[in-house]
Order: sequence, then C-alpha cells, then structure tokens
Amino acid sequence: MSLEIFGYSQSRAFRALWMAEEIKAAKGVYFEHTNSSPMPGPELDALLQLNPMGQVPVIRDDGFVLRESMAINLYLAKKYEVLSLATLEEEALAWQWSFWVMTAVESHTLEALKYKIGMMGVEQDDAKVDAEMEALSRPLDVLESYLSAHPYLIGDSFTVTDLNVASVLMWLRMGQIDMSKYEAVSEWLDGCLARQAVTAARQH
Repeated sequence: MSLEIFGYSQSRAFRALWMAEEIKAAKGVYFEHTNSSPMPGPELDALLQLNPMGQVPVIRDDGFVLRESMAINLYLAKKYEVLSLATLEEEALAWQWSFWVMTAVESHTLEALKYKIGMMGVEQDDAKVDAEMEALSRPLDVLESYLSAHPYLIGDSFTVTDLNVASVLMWLRMGQIDMSKYEAVSEWLDGCLARQAVTAARQH
C-alpha cells in the first residue's frame, strides 16, 4: 500500500497528517508527506494536477486521489479501520459532526485566530476576536451541552469524528483564546490534543 499526503503542515493538511499518524501507530502503515504549497511556482503546478482548485490537503492512496480534509479523514478511517465507526448510523453521525464543524465553526475559529495573533494580512484586534467568539457561542454551547453528558462525540472511545472536530477547535488553543466558560469542551479538546499522533503530526 502507498499513501501520499500533499500539503504544508500548518494548514488543513494537518488534519490528514494527524489521521495518518494514528493509522501508522495502530497499523504500522507508513506514508509519504510532500510539503506542497498552493503558492505560484512549480509546487502549485504539480498540485494542480491533483486538485484543480489548487488547495491542500490532497491524498493519493494506491493511485486513488482525494481532496477535502474531512472527506480524506473519513475515507482513511474506514479504509484502514482505524478510529472508524461500527455502524451506518455511527458513520452518519460522523458525517453530521464533520459537516457541522466545517459550516458552523471553522470560519469563525480561523478568524478568531487571525485577529488574536495577527496573521494572514490582518492586525491583532481583541474586539474582533470577541466578536468571533460571540458568533461561536451558539455552536460551542451545543457542543458543551453534548460533551457534558458524553465522553466523546460517538460512543465511549476516540474516533475520527473527534479528530475532525478537534482539528478545527485546536486553532483556539493555538491562539491561546479563552475557552474557560466551556469546561467540558476544553477538557475533551485537551484530551484529543494530548494524543501521540498529534505530536508526531507536528513534526512534519
């Protein structure tokens, strides 16, 4: 088997690298990481051959090419049977939470990070951070309520569902943004980010 991951680690490609490190730890499946950048140049030309959108991550798994980080992780979990789901209903819940975090959480989380540390062409602005966190209050309240009664998003163990959602919320940790009002979310997130596969993915 041959798994290749394209994309620089300080991007959404980190999610795929985290998943691949979980697979490597569980099954001994090694993978190749190409630190592709979607900036103009030879790397972008090569990337466009795999993804006409010019975005990362992209994987090539035994010749099968797939893009979009959440789809990649759900595919990898099922194919390699690592952090995977046991039933169709559980798979559907994994899709639900993965789509939810992309549509209701990711954009505000990224904006909060940008304004907190000053990146991607914006200046630090605590008022804008507060505004983004206010926009996140409803989805985070939903997650807080759920995790107050459940140890993980599905069942009693860590799955790709937790990985996908935590890989977005980790941006708040990166910006050292206060999450103290969300005690259950914070405890769950800290547990997710303490996994050895996260440390390994950060080395790429």
